Parts: sequence; structure tokens; C-alpha cells
Amino acid sequence: MSNKEAVIIDLLLDGRGVADQEGKKVFIPFTITGERVSYEPRKKNKKFDEARLLEVIEPAAERVAPKCAYFTVCGGCTSQHIHPQAQLQFKQQAVLDTLQRIGRVAVADVAPPLSDKVWGYRRRARLAVKYVAKKGRVLVGFREKNAPYVADMLTCEVLHPVIADAIQPLSDLISSLSIKDKVPQIECSVAENATSMVFRVLQAPSPADLEVLQQFAHDRAIRVYLQTKGLDTVAPLNGQSFSEPLYFTIPNSTLRIEFSPVDFIQVHHEINQRMIEQAIDWLALQPDDCVLDLFCGLGNFTLPIARKVARVLGIEGDQSLVARAQHNAAINHLDQLEFRTVDLFKLEHTASPEQDWLQQHWDAVVIDPPRAGAHEVIEKLIAIEPDKILYVSCHPATLARDADILVNQLGYQCTRVGVMDMFPQTGHVETMALFTKPS
Repeated sequence: MSNKEAVIIDLLLDGRGVADQEGKKVFIPFTITGERVSYEPRKKNKKFDEARLLEVIEPAAERVAPKCAYFTVCGGCTSQHIHPQAQLQFKQQAVLDTLQRIGRVAVADVAPPLSDKVWGYRRRARLAVKYVAKKGRVLVGFREKNAPYVADMLTCEVLHPVIADAIQPLSDLISSLSIKDKVPQIECSVAENATSMVFRVLQAPSPADLEVLQQFAHDRAIRVYLQTKGLDTVAPLNGQSFSEPLYFTIPNSTLRIEFSPVDFIQVHHEINQRMIEQAIDWLALQPDDCVLDLFCGLGNFTLPIARKVARVLGIEGDQSLVARAQHNAAINHLDQLEFRTVDLFKLEHTASPEQDWLQQHWDAVVIDPPRAGAHEVIEKLIAIEPDKILYVSCHPATLARDADILVNQLGYQCTRVGVMDMFPQTGHVETMALFTKPS
């Protein structure tokens, strides 16, 4: 196929630009709307073609030099070639367009995006590990773009420095183990008091391996855990005990949230702080309010909200997270909240004691679901009819789908929407949307 030229007319969240060639869309990575580029056709599909960027002939004003040397290979980032502020503006417009196109929802007020540090922010990550015999060493990092292989990388610009600086030492460490081909991943979390690394092992380490791992943990002041099977097998290396659990704080509410090395926490600490503050501000909570928090996790929203209202109920499907949320309520001396374990994707059609909250009054409901959204529980809200619903989304399409139900079926208004830069340099979009009942 001969090389071609095109003008980029649109941009996808995954960082690919869209060109129109003879009525057919062509997806070209690492481009920006308005740029003239040359490209090499690579793969034809029925509805679109894929191509490889050769040269940016006329660059957009928003183009910047990627900071990471592995940007075009590693699949972790998609947007380092775009100025961070332009990334944020593009994400916000993408959310608004998706709400209008899929949800048929008009937004009354678009809030300024929440942003903070754009490099070295990621405090939680699951690193892939692969021993490559041809290279004679172990690769540690993220998967390659559109490929199952582990990218050959020595550091990472978006990871918290404690993790990023350990990538090459981890490669050397695992390469020295007798089970170097039996370690598929490392789950990392950076807390305020320590950093943890959970090594998934498919074969028990030898005594010599354990000594090497122990030395690594000591030298880098990292808590090392081994996981032999499921999450219930995660245990500290050599049975070591620690003086206190991992934790992070929410300063404005003087809260401390403790978590395990494999618990979900928001990856961007500073944005999480600002997100919580914005949620409380948008809800305009009153001291006598009752609030329902769905998909509450460790209590990231539940606990700060409990300081403002009369009662909070947190609902979460993972029993281990509920147990830690209850623990966090206790250590923060919060008595006005309760947590329950309920699978919000499998709600019963008939009333049950576990679902009595669907028949109770709630002044406000917070919903923070995974990428699949909250379709099942959204349809149940008609029985509650709260005055306010705050929806925190990590996927614009499922937000739009659920907003369609809230606005066009249940009669709510989408009064405010804003994106939050939880994942700079990537195509992930975190959005907060407020829905209110017309007075």
C-alpha cells in the first residue's frame, strides 16, 4: 500500500485521530484534530481502516513532545503528545457530546475540570512481568499498545516515583530468582506511610529466593507480599508483621482510611482529595440529611459525608471492602453510618431485609460504579426519589446510558457536570454529574 496524506477531523479517547478518506474513516494514532499527516495504511476493516503515522506535516498548536521514551510502544498512556490542558478540554467535550448523543441529556452547568499533577501521580498499579529467554532477562511494566507483550521499559513517567524507580531493580531482582518465569504480575500501592508490592507467584520461592526478596524489601523500604492463588492467599513475606496498616488521609475532614495491599483506591491522591470536596460542595448537605452511598468501597465518600449529615448507609458488593469500611468508621469514631454487603448488579425484584434501603427515604444518593455503570440500581431509584443524585463515572458511555434513564424516564435534571483529571496522559475519563429533582 502506498503512503497517503490526510487531515485529522476528530480525536478518540484512546489517542487515535480520525481521518476521512473517500467516505471511510481511517484511525491514525498519535495525532490531533486539525493536523495534516502522512500515514501508511495497515489494516482494512468493514467500517474503518487502521494506519501507522509516518509524519506530522502540519502540527496542531496543542502538540507537545512526549515526556516518556516508551510512549509509542507502552499501552499505559495514549495522550502524551497533547498538552495536558488540551487533553482535559478534549475529555470534557467528549463527555458532553456522549451525554447528548447517547443519553439525550442537556447539561445546565459545566463545571471547571479538576486537575493537579500530571506526572508521577499514579499511586496504584498492576505491573505485568514476563521472563523473555531471547532477551535473557525479565521485563516489568505495562503491556504494549494493542499487543499482549510486556513493554521493554526501565521506568515510567506517570507512576509514583517510588514505583517508577523500582522497575529496573524489579527486573534485576526477578531475573535472579529460581522462579523467574513463574512471576506474572506485581500489584503496587503507595500509601502515606509505606509502599506495598504483592508478587503473584505460580510456584513457591526457594529459601534463596526468599532471602533475595527480603533483602530487596529491606533495601528499598517496601512491604513485600506473596500471592500464591486467590486474593485470600496474599500474605507478608516470611510472615512479617507491620506496626500499622497502609493508609491515606483526607486532611480537610481529618479522616484516616486504612486499606490492604490489594484493595481498590483512587490512583491520584490529590484529585481524590479534591473530588471528595467537590462532591460534598455540590450536594450542599444539611446536618439532618440522610445519604445513601452505592458502590461505596472502603468508604472514600461515605466517611467524609458522615461528618456532615445525620445518617449515611454505604452499600458495596465486596465483603472484604465492607469489613474494612466498617473498621475505618470505627477508627474515625463515626457512629452515624452503616455499611452493608449487597451485589448491586443482582438486586432482587421483590422486597427483602437486605434491600429495605430501597423503601427508605434518602435526601441524596451517591453512585460511584465501575465501568459497567449502575443500570440495575438506577432503575430502582424510582422507589426512593431522592432530591439529589451524585454520579461519579469512569466511563462516559455508561454514564450517558444511566443519565438517559434518570432524565428521560425518572424526571431528573442534569444540573452540573465536570471531569476530573484522575488519569492524565491516558484515555480514561472520570466525571462527576449532579442530578436533581425539579422543585
